[in-house]
Amino acid sequence: MKLKIGDRILLIILVLMLMLFSLGLLAIAIGIIPANNAGSIISEANRGMSAIVTAAVAVILFIVGLRLLVASLIPPKPLSTILATTELGVVRVSIASLDTLTQKAVNSFQEVKEVKSVVLPDADGARIQLKITILPDVVMPELTQSIQTKVKEYVESLSGINVKEVQVYI
Repeated sequence: MKLKIGDRILLIILVLMLMLFSLGLLAIAIGIIPANNAGSIISEANRGMSAIVTAAVAVILFIVGLRLLVASLIPPKPLSTILATTELGVVRVSIASLDTLTQKAVNSFQEVKEVKSVVLPDADGARIQLKITILPDVVMPELTQSIQTKVKEYVESLSGINVKEVQVYI
């Protein structure tokens, strides 16, 4: 799981708060803070802060925890595709490289105004999804067939990766 920088900062804050809380519980457990005084310490701290601030801190900590839980459950995007396995090891081509090759192949068509591509690694190759915006008065079946053929040939010839399919959404 790779977290974004903002999620990492939130995680650090949450862990520090949890560590402080656990140190307080430890101090109560070993008798540094008497258990009957723990409630009065909390009420004194709450008297120093307004109830609104206490509630805000509680809500913020809950939201941070929820955000980190969601971030940890999102599956990571695959970073590379296996090109070949040799006796010396595995050769990989990054998804970003395959995406760049795809973009270059599609941008060679003058009828295409804009392209967004997604390269999905497969067991023995890759699948490519394209979302394109085209100029008006273009014959779509001919253009999409040409784009699919060119992308498949271009990516396979330069990367050695088998392109299983090229999906085009206009």
